[in-house]
Amino acid sequence: MPQPVKHSADVMLDAVRTLVLSGGPAAASARAVCLATGASSGSVYHRFPRRDDLVAAAWLRAQDRFLRVYLAALAPADAQAGVRAAVAVLTWCRSQPEDAALLLRHALRDLLRGDTSPELARQAQTHHRALGDALTAVAHATGHRLADVVLAVVDLPYAVARRAMRDNGTPGEDDIEAVRRAVALLLPGPPDSAPSQTVRPRD
Repeated sequence: MPQPVKHSADVMLDAVRTLVLSGGPAAASARAVCLATGASSGSVYHRFPRRDDLVAAAWLRAQDRFLRVYLAALAPADAQAGVRAAVAVLTWCRSQPEDAALLLRHALRDLLRGDTSPELARQAQTHHRALGDALTAVAHATGHRLADVVLAVVDLPYAVARRAMRDNGTPGEDDIEAVRRAVALLLPGPPDSAPSQTVRPRD
């Protein structure tokens, strides 16, 4: 009967995330992970041969968790996709604050000192391509410029999430509603999708 894994990869990556958030990228060394988890150095290096693999794997794990929610919100690429996706950024940050903080505070390139393993490099490229394809699909389907879609569903909600997490810990309902209204203005739907307005006769 196989023995249970005492120190799983997720436990190690949780430790990396905590170390980066509390002490910056330099704090996330293999030795620090060993001390935080009780894992042997051999166990850490067996899973993550390089220090950059360790921090890249933690960051990409957080991004993968985010993209599952975000890409689902962008599909189908209809008139409401932008609003759904922008709101999803804030609701995900509220439900997963530690992963969100890792992604919002640090770009992957800022965590690395050199190259990662080919497998992790491919994973980063896959994430980048999937995000680009989804945003492009929304732009094509709605007739908006790609730059406007990126502004509405990436730049705007990310900025709000960063400010909310810095000031209040997590985004609140007011943040979500503000983003919802802003994206609806930035990416208006076709005229026939707008709510009807009653025109009152003049006195």
